[in-house]
Amino acid sequence: MQKAVTPAQSHAYLTAGYDRTAGFVVRAADVAWASTPADVFEAHDLGYPRSPFSPRAQWVDVLRMVADPQLMFEDIYEIGDPRELPSDFSLGGTAPLWWLRHSRITPGAELVRCFPDGSVALLARYIDVGWGWQVFMPGVRRTGSTSLSRCVGPVARWHGGYVDADVVEDGQAVVLALASPPLSEPGFEPTPAGRWRRVVYREDVTELLELDLTARWHGLAVRLVDQWADPAGEITFRVSSIAPDAALAESLGMRKIEASVYEATVQATAMTDFHTGQIQTPSWLARSPHRV
Repeated sequence: MQKAVTPAQSHAYLTAGYDRTAGFVVRAADVAWASTPADVFEAHDLGYPRSPFSPRAQWVDVLRMVADPQLMFEDIYEIGDPRELPSDFSLGGTAPLWWLRHSRITPGAELVRCFPDGSVALLARYIDVGWGWQVFMPGVRRTGSTSLSRCVGPVARWHGGYVDADVVEDGQAVVLALASPPLSEPGFEPTPAGRWRRVVYREDVTELLELDLTARWHGLAVRLVDQWADPAGEITFRVSSIAPDAALAESLGMRKIEASVYEATVQATAMTDFHTGQIQTPSWLARSPHRV
């Protein structure tokens, strides 16, 4: 799948290790012809209200990643009322569109930059949750580090606890990631992302899953994507809109990330209809034997 990336989000990927995405995506094969900013603007239907994109831009960045079964895509033609989409967001673009719920980027994803002359440069490759982005763009300096989120992305049950994880090597191995050095577990090594990483065999992990925490905030369906306690001790969530409902999100004063992608920081007491679900793919359910 391929997704046009706003300049702000591209900057967050390259300098702060941000590792999540959401919004409208297309199949890369459907837009293989789009190699210039003007082409990408047309192929991805980027002329929505307050769009940060321009067909005359000096460059545009796109994210390419495998459509892993853990990613939750919806066909926008089946979402429902077209009025939920931005008023000038076309349903008749050059390629079929899908909606991607707020998700962690999958291993092997690439961030590329397209120029007006049709040339393309690889800016960075996402290795996994432990390593983060391998940046190839010259002159980029890391200015921060994005914290791990147990609300988004796979976790593995390992040695009696749950650890942020990614499945790699065709399901034969699992990358474990910690935010700080482990006190007792050996084998973890520090990474440029400011995390501690270890690779284990799939059979060493007793369970693989991703939490899907959802709720309603003033009637808007949201996914809980981060959690912490504020200075007063109140449980606080970062939430991301689930289905495209621009009118309601705008009325609630949510921050517009891009077309129909809205986020806000909300206290738990302001939300209702909490639901805790799990995402599990068939490959996560099978425990592979040791490799010889």
